[in-house]
Amino acid sequence: MNNKSLELKQNMHELGIDYVQNLLDRAGFTIQDVNKDLNHHFQLFAKVNDRALLIAIRTARRPDVGTMDEETRKKLIAESERLNAVPHFAGLSLTPLNVTEAQVDGITKNREYEVVFNGMTVVR
Repeated sequence: MNNKSLELKQNMHELGIDYVQNLLDRAGFTIQDVNKDLNHHFQLFAKVNDRALLIAIRTARRPDVGTMDEETRKKLIAESERLNAVPHFAGLSLTPLNVTEAQVDGITKNREYEVVFNGMTVVR
């Protein structure tokens, strides 16, 4: 993977994490840990009402939605058991606003995006 596409993936990944973290903050969750590593099995460790959640977040460019592979699922479940947390997954889709089709490749944090997020699901 070249540097440009790696940077694109990392920017999308971080935008997705920031979006979910902001939602959780506003909903009263306490964020214990944030991991923005693109290859890590979870991105957020959060608590609410004495319940812990370990959340994997994946973000894609529309029309795709972020997905989780089987290896990540297994690592997330194992880590959740170790931390006595409930494993969750959040898949997001981003569409840059106010850009032409030629500009869509350059996903940066300086732009506004339409985010499709249908909530988190418990991972089993």
